[in-house]
Amino acid sequence: MIVTLTMNPAVDRTVIVDSFALGQTNRVLDVHTAAGGKGVNVSRALMQWNVPSTATGFLAGLEGEFIAKALQSGKIEPRFVWLAGKGKTRTNTKIYDSDSRLTTELNEPGPEITRKDEAALWRLLEGLLPQAKLIVCSGSLPRGISTSFYCELTQRCNRLGVLVCLDTSGPPLAEGVKAGPYFLKPNKEELENLFGKKLENELQIVGAIKQLAKYGIQLIVVSCGEDGAVYYKKGEPLFWGKAVASPVNSTTGCGDALVAAVVLALTKGMGWEDTVRWAAAAATGTAELAGTDFPELKHIESIIPRVDLRRIDADW
Repeated sequence: MIVTLTMNPAVDRTVIVDSFALGQTNRVLDVHTAAGGKGVNVSRALMQWNVPSTATGFLAGLEGEFIAKALQSGKIEPRFVWLAGKGKTRTNTKIYDSDSRLTTELNEPGPEITRKDEAALWRLLEGLLPQAKLIVCSGSLPRGISTSFYCELTQRCNRLGVLVCLDTSGPPLAEGVKAGPYFLKPNKEELENLFGKKLENELQIVGAIKQLAKYGIQLIVVSCGEDGAVYYKKGEPLFWGKAVASPVNSTTGCGDALVAAVVLALTKGMGWEDTVRWAAAAATGTAELAGTDFPELKHIESIIPRVDLRRIDADW
């Protein structure tokens, strides 16, 4: 079983405008609303590719009900802790400018979590983890949760033999890497914040990956936006992989698609080079769709021939 953990889920509302003008009236061309949050997105992408998962985390209010119903309608099992009478699940608004092809995100903070709420989640996880092969821990931590949460969870999973994918940022990322998750997926900016310096070139990114690998992390993917991503797996060649989206309709969810693609490859026992090509194509296919939709298998397969794969020579 694959479990996705979204500690701070959201209703994703993507508003499409033409030539967005700050401080002026903008006419909306289209609106897309979907269940969101990084772990939820991973579950949605996996289900698009016929891979079932169980989604967990915290939900509250009418927005939480929307997410739960959306997951159920997508044949994803929702196993969330409900925060009764404690505000609402956040709504994240994404403004996509079809002219500049840039996305502006307005992310709400979400409800505050009490110790009682956290204890309820740990009880839920204790029932799920023994059945899980892999858990995807994605996104920010809500207010009230310690920055060491992902670190503690990873330690528990390591003892149980459950593979952990960690995709977060800031202090939770800094704490989480110490426990040695199996798969880590920072973007370049998150990696720079983690090391406290700019990573100006490929050599510096590879150097940062080397430092992270010392924690026992087996698989690391550093996403670099339109420039592609660097793919590391212990005992395998280091690759830079990318494909050009044609056209770019939304960059929202590309990182989540990449995570889901690697998770799918792991569950299918896919070879390393095929994994890299598949993940690059999945992220690119997501960029070619509007809103927070994820590409179908045929769409991804059509992009694979476009993937530019380059081996990076590195002394490990």
